[in-house]
Amino acid sequence: MRKIILLVIIMVFISFSPCLANNVSLEKAYSYYFQGNMPEAIKIMKEYVNEKPDARILYFIGYAYYEMKDMKSARLYFEKAYLIDPDFTPLPR
Repeated sequence: MRKIILLVIIMVFISFSPCLANNVSLEKAYSYYFQGNMPEAIKIMKEYVNEKPDARILYFIGYAYYEMKDMKSARLYFEKAYLIDPDFTPLPR
């Protein structure tokens, strides 16, 4: 059930940001995530946000850490996402 919800969230991210849909590295990161390879997904996403801070990607990193049961890191990335965009929500408004 949680995977289905996450898939919906990802589709919302992609649909609201055409530049994300065209970004091969982020697509690869999402692919790693769904294969269960969280460390590789996180690595790619961190490289992306170092170049281009983005609340959506920071939130997704936080969610990947959450899936790995690393709540301290998850919270850190959720907070970073909030600092960039306090109104961000992964769900459609």
